[in-house]
Amino acid sequence: MKLLSIAQMIFSAFAKPKQHVVIQEMPVGRVIDIGGGGEGVIGQAGGARVVAIDRRVSEIHEAKVKAASATWVAADATRLPCRSHCLDSATAFFSCMYMSDDVTREAFREVGRVLKKGGEFWIWDAQMMPRGEMFAIRLRVDVGDQRTINTTYGVGAKEQSAAGIAELLREAGFESEVSINQRHWFMIKAKKSSCCDESEDARA
Repeated sequence: MKLLSIAQMIFSAFAKPKQHVVIQEMPVGRVIDIGGGGEGVIGQAGGARVVAIDRRVSEIHEAKVKAASATWVAADATRLPCRSHCLDSATAFFSCMYMSDDVTREAFREVGRVLKKGGEFWIWDAQMMPRGEMFAIRLRVDVGDQRTINTTYGVGAKEQSAAGIAELLREAGFESEVSINQRHWFMIKAKKSSCCDESEDARA
């Protein structure tokens, strides 16, 4: 990364206060976590219930140290190595910010394919406006009463909002509601809709 880009990312990170995210609960059952490498936040929160995927092996190696009981798989979110209707829930913790809208759309469709009927998809991510070339956000994540994780996520700037992610979820066959909508980040809880189940059953 160029020195100018690094400087822009540092400025973006410190231009806003550290955001406080609390994870008191996880969706039920076996959970597939999209883009779960690096800090492995969901792997730390859900432990052995989590199957975390990341396309970067280096990110998986880093996360394994922090969440050894989770299952780690190197895979692309648009081609999940899972049977249809085999998992209970899904998560994405500040992962959509690293994907284009087209990739996010395909990843959401894949999540819908692998979830069981009525499966839930929980998403935490950043509110982003394309101001400058780089975007970064600092987080303090409290995982129940277990631990506190301090981390920073940075990426090339793009436009992203809770409303935009909710629309992509709708296109992929999810019914969603914005649970938290703050200035710098949001959380969405979505459920695989019955119409999505019916269309998949018709193709089977």
